[in-house]
Amino acid sequence: CELGCGQGFTTNILAATNPQGEFWGMDFNPTHIVEAQRLADAAQLKNIRFSDHSFVEFLETDTPAFDFIALHGVYSWVGDENRQTIIELLRRKLKVGGAVYISYNALPGWSSLLPLRELMIQYTGGGNDSTLQKVEKGFAFAHQLQGLKARYFLENPTVKHDLAELQGDSRNYLAHEYFNSDSRPLYHSEVVQHLDAAKLSFATSADIDDQFYNLKLDQAQLKLLEDISDPTLRETIRDFLFNSRFRRDLFIKGPVKLTGLEQIELLSKFRFALMVQPEDIEYEIELIDRQIKLDETIYKPLIEALADGPQTLRELMKKPALTAIDFSSICQALKILITDYSVAPALPEAKSDARKQSVEKLNAAILKRARFGADTQVLASPITGSGVDISRSEQLFLLAHMRGVDPVPFIWTILQVQGEKLLKDGQVLESPEANQAELKRQAKHFTDVRLPLLQRLGLV
Repeated sequence: CELGCGQGFTTNILAATNPQGEFWGMDFNPTHIVEAQRLADAAQLKNIRFSDHSFVEFLETDTPAFDFIALHGVYSWVGDENRQTIIELLRRKLKVGGAVYISYNALPGWSSLLPLRELMIQYTGGGNDSTLQKVEKGFAFAHQLQGLKARYFLENPTVKHDLAELQGDSRNYLAHEYFNSDSRPLYHSEVVQHLDAAKLSFATSADIDDQFYNLKLDQAQLKLLEDISDPTLRETIRDFLFNSRFRRDLFIKGPVKLTGLEQIELLSKFRFALMVQPEDIEYEIELIDRQIKLDETIYKPLIEALADGPQTLRELMKKPALTAIDFSSICQALKILITDYSVAPALPEAKSDARKQSVEKLNAAILKRARFGADTQVLASPITGSGVDISRSEQLFLLAHMRGVDPVPFIWTILQVQGEKLLKDGQVLESPEANQAELKRQAKHFTDVRLPLLQRLGLV
């Protein structure tokens, strides 16, 4: 179940890649639900239900008990009354042993920005301005104050950096983050206390790169954390060490601690898939704000093995080039590659045919949309069970490939009907000849570079 599912894109992908499951999505905005249902109908998905219920209405809706409940961009953006209803929803509707994914704006990272946010809300209050007009007006006023050298900016120098960074963000995102009077950042300890009322226990951060926090802390800071026995206090102190502004957490109803051997046995059955071409792997990456050089004696044979197709950890351990590498080193390498988006966990091979059939229908519906605009730049992978980033132009090339037509006239006709032209080196290509030449170049790159990857991920 996804609470606050927006236009239901994630829920649709999960339903298509897991046809054996049942999926529910709710969002208070009826237009969002119409869009979500349109995509589900176009993809002929029968295992998904959408509703425009409020949290209170959904609480009283007859639903099954859920194995998983997800809230992304919801919990710290609603008022206290809605938060209480969400807690009751989790208490009533999550199975024993079930898991909750929850994201929220976090303290202390938001502390310096809260006064500015409150001021912008007050300054733009009243009047008949639209929300997006308020965003422009509020941030213009913030820059004016900064230019007048208000002491708030002088004594909170990070705010100046934040304002500069926010200039490039979507105005809809800024409206959601900075002009929602119900929004309230929370300490991790507060969320733990809230969810305890739903019999939920904190399990771990849902950000895999949080497992590498030791690379960012010095020995004294690590020693401080090691000496804290209470897990909630330890996470809260870590948020102070990092000045965390946003968290993604996993909570469990009835967690059971596994032994090390049980963890190894379960992990050994997991499959992993390569998400990029082997030649595109960088052996020096940024991890936790640091440049990390990857040990090529471990990473190269691991990547070569995954280039042959998805593999379980047990299968990887049996590869001749990897037999000399210990289990923990391969696990660590996989985690780092997942953090770098070069590798993703993959679904079991069982029932892959049923997955492929439902994913093909969803992707066909998305590709059909690509003819009209660039609102959906993700396709579903039956291999990973998740989305694969793919631009609108790449979607059109893929659509042409699947229809067996020459992509250049096919795409150029679509662009002409919509009055669109291509960009090259920042310049609009004016003539039909220049546009078609650029399309021909892009088509070759797609065929040589992107298509083999999409085929490996089961999109073709």
